[in-house]
Amino acid sequence: MRPAPSALYSTGPTIGRLRAEIEAATGWAFGPIGGSAVAAVWGAEAPVARLLRLAGRPVLAVAPGPLLSPYDSPETGLASLRLRMPDGAERVHHFDPWTRRPIDAEDCAARVAWLAARFGENDRRVVYVGMSRWKRPALNVFGAGPAGPPIHTMTAADALAQAKRHDARVLAWATRMPATLESACAEAGLPLARVEDGFLRSVGLGASLRPGASVVVDDAGIYYDPRRDSRLALILKETAFTPELLARAGRLREEVVARRLSKYNVGLDAGTRDWPADRRIVLVPGQVEDDASVQFGSPHVRSNRALLAAARARHPNAFLLYKPHPDVEAGFRPGAIPEAEALALADRLVPGISIVDLLDRVHHVETMTSLAGFEALIRGLGVTTHGRPFYAGWGLSEDLAPGADRGRRLALDELVAGTLILYPRYLDPVAMKPCEPEQLLDRLSAERAATGPSALAQGRIALLTMQARYRLLNPIVRRLRARRGIRPGAPGRDGQP
Repeated sequence: MRPAPSALYSTGPTIGRLRAEIEAATGWAFGPIGGSAVAAVWGAEAPVARLLRLAGRPVLAVAPGPLLSPYDSPETGLASLRLRMPDGAERVHHFDPWTRRPIDAEDCAARVAWLAARFGENDRRVVYVGMSRWKRPALNVFGAGPAGPPIHTMTAADALAQAKRHDARVLAWATRMPATLESACAEAGLPLARVEDGFLRSVGLGASLRPGASVVVDDAGIYYDPRRDSRLALILKETAFTPELLARAGRLREEVVARRLSKYNVGLDAGTRDWPADRRIVLVPGQVEDDASVQFGSPHVRSNRALLAAARARHPNAFLLYKPHPDVEAGFRPGAIPEAEALALADRLVPGISIVDLLDRVHHVETMTSLAGFEALIRGLGVTTHGRPFYAGWGLSEDLAPGADRGRRLALDELVAGTLILYPRYLDPVAMKPCEPEQLLDRLSAERAATGPSALAQGRIALLTMQARYRLLNPIVRRLRARRGIRPGAPGRDGQP
């Protein structure tokens, strides 16, 4: 006879971690010990299982099933479980490796195979350089492979020594790469790539230590530095986009827009109702002024004030909106314009408002190199660039900087396919396993709904703490980095709201 509901009890932490899967597989619920309750035990021959059987107690023995991905663990979920029922019958149950919901064996096998392929891509050991500790859990997933887990170092000398010892490839955080690393890797014959955040990142700012759920690994350059072709630029120049890939890119683009997602997914949805209906509305997104995308990609317009002035000169009768970059608004990075000075050029300052809500209402975006330009393009808006961002030069935007033309014209979904599918790598931040971009959309949507609307996705105490960190601690950190060979003023990531 099957136990009544609430007839299971846990005998250890592993069972506790797999509670949802066990309940879904058996249809029984966990409750207190007592009566005819069944003990759920990890391992059929575990000592506790033997003792319980000797005492005449019913036991549900739980063990890993035959289908497991390289990323599976009780903490992150197992793709299959083998259950030995109290009556001795054995059953295998299969689960989605990311959501941990029951699925059939065929679907499970396909998903485990996808994860195994991602794991197998790291066929050489990875040596990381310059990865902040708070970023490492996610980066460890991206860097794990058959040769072992990634190794973390902070200097070029340590990275070279470890890479030679393990015949590894070197991955450096782009903004913290030691100046001598590239030449040293080339001389030693070791592959080197730069790592940066992807374009669908998180709910909250990287500057406030919110871990990212996407990265790019670029063995050619880095997408925000136009001085040489990045891997993204090469993908966009050389790929023969198939109809299947373009159809997928179109669906992904539509889903991003419908779900109202962006890179950081912060901001409020208020403050747009009193804008004029009879004027052209132009958005000017501010940037972090010391970022490489501005320093090296915007030859004539290199400051937020200069961008505002250029936008006003180009659109003298428009209703001009200026949105400070969230990192600048929070006091983390340089680029602030005094309010009175900004309002001498702009009709309205719109700090704290979601970039998606702004793009819903504006007609045009005027930018140096901001990711807001790409987010405007996928929403069908006109974009003018004063610099050379990754999305410029393909015939989709008006590009004012010299040398912006790429020599190829792309359709919008070709740009989307390269930028959001082929170039980045994605992580399910709940399951802590690699995933496809479509799966990340679900997680970002759920996290944003749970967080609720906020200007910067962080509380006042956290904001004050981070401001203190950036103003007091960071100068010390920069001096320490300089001693390790990281250039002062090393290129920063793309200034993006």
